Amino acid sequence: MKKIVLVSIACSLLLAGCWDERLYKDITIVPLIGYDGEPGKWSGYFTYGVVANPDSFSFSTVEGSGVSIEEARLDANRKTSETLDPSQVLVVLLSTKAVKTDLLETFDIAYRMPRTRLSSRFVVVEGDLAPFMEKTEKMGKEVPDYYDETLNTAIFASIIPDEDIQLAARLLLDEGIDLQLPYVKMSETTGTPEVAGVVLFSDKVFSGHTLDTKESTIIQILKKKPGDETMFTYEWEKEGKKYPVTVGLVKYNKKWNIKDSKINAAYKMKVQVNEFANNHLDEEKKRKELEGFLSKELTNDFNEVIKKLQEAKSDPVGFGRTVRAFHPHLWKKGKWQDTFSELDINVKVEVEITRTGILN
Repeated sequence: MKKIVLVSIACSLLLAGCWDERLYKDITIVPLIGYDGEPGKWSGYFTYGVVANPDSFSFSTVEGSGVSIEEARLDANRKTSETLDPSQVLVVLLSTKAVKTDLLETFDIAYRMPRTRLSSRFVVVEGDLAPFMEKTEKMGKEVPDYYDETLNTAIFASIIPDEDIQLAARLLLDEGIDLQLPYVKMSETTGTPEVAGVVLFSDKVFSGHTLDTKESTIIQILKKKPGDETMFTYEWEKEGKKYPVTVGLVKYNKKWNIKDSKINAAYKMKVQVNEFANNHLDEEKKRKELEGFLSKELTNDFNEVIKKLQEAKSDPVGFGRTVRAFHPHLWKKGKWQDTFSELDINVKVEVEITRTGILN
């Protein structure tokens, strides 16, 4: 009897299958998706692989429409010979029109379905969405790979935050911080998509405000989450001649002093000099002079970014998290985005040159 039971169990294991198993012969993987529209009227673009023969592989894009993003996919699916499977999507492109609505409501299915790839990324594009789905000769690779590698490069250079769609949802649900997403434009010179900075969200929707690459880099420093490489370039004028100076961030610390409705944010930055043709940085006087110049320029730029954030009523830095935790009287004044826009925020940057390169 025991032998029969053991044999039955063994056989049942051999017969068991995965409840969510999908065979590649029945589906086609979609690595890139684009959405445009508004609630009740969505257009979706789905890029999928096409295998004509064992030696030929390419990508094609199909368009669908519907009252939701899922119906748009189903509509597009009826136009293909295989089921569109977005479980391996790398990048989701969104038009500026599409992000004017609550992202969590729009992409409810992305967080509800267990097969969703939460490590994919949201990207906001400028203008019509269709051209951003097309491959050009200057890309040098397939469109999905181009976006994936371009975004990773921008993250490395501290231009955009390292945020996937899972983290995006957490930020949208957090009342003390706002979401920022990569902003991509079509290059006027090359005709290919390029990272142009970030778009700012206020609460759960696009504020209508964007930051360029330099300003978005400052955001990553303000929130103390820069990438592996952070560079700034300025022109230093001496005796009627301008010298470009490029510095790279080595290390820094921040200190926020919050009192009543005022925030004083101090940042001490240690940098290395990568470019400075005027030389003589071995002289303390020259080094201190350059440190003072960089401190002034960065302080001005940091405060200009803060002004833009307040105009957008967007707090991607996360000042609200600290206020909520340690200053409840200020937090309870009302909706944080409104309170943040009216605060007196001053940033002071102090630069110290710790590395001057192999030249004096």
